[in-house]
Amino acid sequence: MPITTLTSVLRIPFNPTAQDRLTLALSAAALAVSTVVLPAAYRDYKLFKSYGPGGVPNNALGWVIVRALFQPFGREMLSTHEYVKRIAAAEGHGKGNDGFLFLSEEELGSRRGEERPVVGPHVVPQRQLTQVPDEAVMEKFRAAFSAFGHRNHHLVKFQKSNLERHADGLFVADHIPVFGIAKTMKREIAHIHSGNDHSVHVVLAPADCIKVIEAGWGQRHAFSGTSAMTFLSLGTRPDIPAEYVLIYAPRTEAEIETIMRIVSAGVEFMTGKEDVR
Repeated sequence: MPITTLTSVLRIPFNPTAQDRLTLALSAAALAVSTVVLPAAYRDYKLFKSYGPGGVPNNALGWVIVRALFQPFGREMLSTHEYVKRIAAAEGHGKGNDGFLFLSEEELGSRRGEERPVVGPHVVPQRQLTQVPDEAVMEKFRAAFSAFGHRNHHLVKFQKSNLERHADGLFVADHIPVFGIAKTMKREIAHIHSGNDHSVHVVLAPADCIKVIEAGWGQRHAFSGTSAMTFLSLGTRPDIPAEYVLIYAPRTEAEIETIMRIVSAGVEFMTGKEDVR
C-alpha cells in the first residue's frame, strides 16, 4: 500500500520534508545497488576469476583495472577490412601479401557450419568460454605445440610470454634479426592458454588473418591494432598489432593439426624463413 494511502487510512499527516525525500531516494538507490548491481558485479568478477592467470592479476584488483581502465579501449573483433587495407598498401613491397597459410577449403573450412565459441566479455585476458576441449585433446595439443617448437629450434625458442606472463610462448630465435611487427612484439609469435581453455594467440600475416577469421577459426584481440596496451601500461607492454589474433581451441586431433598449420604460418611470417618443419 502506498505511503500516502496508508497515512490517509491511519489519518496520519504526511508532509515529507526535503530531508525526508533525500532519505527515501538514497534508500531506494541503496536497495537497487544491493539487489541488482552488486550481484551482477559479483557474477562478472567470478567469471573473470575463472579465466585463471593471464596478463593482469587474477584477483579483485585485476578485475577493477580491466573493467574501469581497459574495457573502454576495446574494439570489435571480427572485421577484416583493416587487413585488406594493409595488403593493398603493401602491394609490390615484399612477399607475403598472399599469406603463408595454404590449406584446402575443406581443411580450413572444417569449422564452417559451427557457431563460434563464446569469448569472455573482458578485454583482458581474452578467453573462450564454450567449445573447450577435453583433457585428452588438451594434452595432445600441448605435446604437439612443444614438439613443433623443439623441431624448429633453428627458428624459434621457448620463453615466458611477454603478454600472458604465465605461459611459455614461441619466440623468434635470438640469432635471427627482427624488424617491424616481430620487433614490436619483442619476438613473440604464439602461446597457448594452457591453464584454461587452450585457445591460442598468434601473429599472422594480414592475408592469413583474413583466412582464419572468415573461416571461423578465430578473431582479433580487442586491443589488436591499437596503442591501448602501451598507453595503459605506461610503456611497459608492447603495442598489440592488428595481426595478433585469437585462434579457438582445438576440439579434435584433426583440429590440432590445422591449428599447428596456422601456428607454422605465423612462424614463417615472423621469422621470414621458409624452412619451417
